Amino acid sequence: MSDKDNALAKLKICLESWLMQYVQQKYLGVILVIISSICFAFVPNSAKIALDEGTSLSFLLVSRYAIGVALLLPIMFLTKTKLAVPNYLAPRIIKASFLALGLIWATYHAVEFLDVGLVLIILYSFPIGVALISHFKKEILINFQQIACMFLLLFGLWTMIYEEGVSVNLYGLVISFAGLICFIFFIVSASKIADTIGSTVLNFYICLIGLSVLLTVILLHSGITMSVPTTLKGILAVASNGVFFILSWVLYFKGAKFIGATRASFLACLEPLFAALLAILLLGQLLSIKEWVGFFVILSSVLIFEILSDAKRNNTTNF
Repeated sequence: MSDKDNALAKLKICLESWLMQYVQQKYLGVILVIISSICFAFVPNSAKIALDEGTSLSFLLVSRYAIGVALLLPIMFLTKTKLAVPNYLAPRIIKASFLALGLIWATYHAVEFLDVGLVLIILYSFPIGVALISHFKKEILINFQQIACMFLLLFGLWTMIYEEGVSVNLYGLVISFAGLICFIFFIVSASKIADTIGSTVLNFYICLIGLSVLLTVILLHSGITMSVPTTLKGILAVASNGVFFILSWVLYFKGAKFIGATRASFLACLEPLFAALLAILLLGQLLSIKEWVGFFVILSSVLIFEILSDAKRNNTTNF
């Protein structure tokens, strides 16, 4: 290699080091979580298309985990990422995997008894639980303004998603709140694991364990049907559902490593907004005035919370 090539290589390394350091400190975590929210917004829309094309829910869930394993394994091989994890983390990874499965089960079971909008409102209140746990563990300090943003977020979700006149089922509420508990503890526990072994390895094991459990359940219960899509549109929808699902979680935990689980959780609540915009573009759905009001209330609450969090981070390194 010539002196010129050596100089260019050193310059490139210096520039990359400076850029990554600057981006990590200021924007990288926020950018990763926002991209994660955009990716996750594709999940419900692609799932709806896949189900409309004849795909069974059981096959959709299995394919989601299978695609995760198939996508992450070669990535880890190419990046020379080690699969081995410390022994003490194995039970925690298994617990996080079952919490993720519990969240999925509770979500799809709850919508059998409650309006899907009400279920989503309950589940999307998970940042409050994450923030409270972090606060009581003295990992962060939440002030009154941030608490106000949380309730403003709930109001926005209620305004945007909830439909008046729907019946409320007590059992459905219990299942929804069980899913919320799974969601909160999954985020809290998985974030700490990802900080240690990396988001890619964590999500690989979550997908592998989830796939094993789902296939076991399907084999033991003959009544569960596995209907695969027969159209190109359905196949593409299943593939995109799995790809965007795993990308969203990998990027989320990578972002959470830089900005913390609380800020990442709050930013993740942008997902309903991206999902609504995608539904307009892909499915031709339109938002009512009430839904647009909720849309901008959610957006405002997330932006204000992020501004407050950034201001606190400038004053202390504990947030």
